[in-house]
Amino acid sequence: MRLAFNLVLFFALILAPHILPAVENASNGGITATSYILVERDTFRIITGKDYHRRLPPASTTKVMTTLIALERLSGEEVVVADKNVTAIPRSKMNLVPGKKYRSYDLLTGTMVESANDAAYTLATFIAGSETSFARIMTERARDLGAIDTNFENASGLPSDKQYSSPYDLALIFRQALTNERFLDLVQTRYFTFEDSTRKTRYKNHNRLLFCFEPAIGGKTGYTRAARHCYVGAFEKNGKVYILAMLGSRSLWKDTVQILRTIYDEVPTDEQLRLAKASTVSYSSAAKTPKKKSAHPKKSVKRHTGKTNKKYAKK
Repeated sequence: MRLAFNLVLFFALILAPHILPAVENASNGGITATSYILVERDTFRIITGKDYHRRLPPASTTKVMTTLIALERLSGEEVVVADKNVTAIPRSKMNLVPGKKYRSYDLLTGTMVESANDAAYTLATFIAGSETSFARIMTERARDLGAIDTNFENASGLPSDKQYSSPYDLALIFRQALTNERFLDLVQTRYFTFEDSTRKTRYKNHNRLLFCFEPAIGGKTGYTRAARHCYVGAFEKNGKVYILAMLGSRSLWKDTVQILRTIYDEVPTDEQLRLAKASTVSYSSAAKTPKKKSAHPKKSVKRHTGKTNKKYAKK
C-alpha cells in the first residue's frame, strides 16, 4: 500500500507542472497571456482583463513610445546618419550601414512595420544624443500619460532587467499615439519598401490582423524569449474604438482572438491568421525588376487620407 502511495505521489510531482498551467488556462478561457486588458478608448472603461497592472518586459511594443516621441520631435524629412554601433544591434533590423544617410520617415516606418531595432536605435541617438538619454525621455513621457508602471532603458524593447511596462500602461500610451495622424498612417501601413544604393527590400507588417480582420485599425507586436509574445492595438466597432494590450503570451494570435471574442461575434480563423503571416523580400538594385508587377503595388507604403485618420485620431 505504501509503495502504491509513493508511486502516485512521485507521478503527481512530475506531472504537476504540466497539469497546473492547463487548469489555469482553462479557467481563463484558454488565454495563455500573463496579463492583458481590453478597454474602450474614450472612457478607458475596462471591458475585460487580467493582472493588467503587473510590470513585465514589453519587447517591441516599446516602439510605440519610441515612434510617438520621434513623431512629436521630427518632421520626417530629416537626414539621419547611422553610427558605428548600429551593426551590433540584434535582429529584427533593416541592416543599416554606419555612416550612411537615411530619411527619418523611412526609419520611423521601418521601426513600426519591420520592428527594426537598428532603426529605433538610430532615431533615438539622433534625437537625444544617446539611447540612454532617449530612454529617459520615453520614461518621462510615460509618466506624463499616467503610465506609472513603465520604465525604459532602450528604444527597441530588447531585453533589459529594468525595462518594463504593463498592459494598462501600454493601452494609455497607445491611446495617446492614436491622437497623432502620422502615427495612424504608420500603424496602418501594410507594406513598406526600403531602398538604398545597394538593395531594395519589401517588408510586410507583422500585425496579421491588418490583413484579415476589418475592424483592426493598427497595432504593434513584440517578442523576446524573456517577454514572450506581446501586443498592443486598436479596433473599431459601432463608432467606438477599443484598445487591446497583452504581455507574456505563449500563443499571440489565439490569445488575441480569444480576447476579441468579448466584443466581436466574428473573428479571424486560424487559417486566415496563418496566411497573413509577415514575409520579407529582398533583392539588389542591380537585379532585374520582377515581371509580375501587378503582384506588388507601385506604392508599397499604404497611405491614408487625412479624413480616414481623423476618424480615429480623436484628441
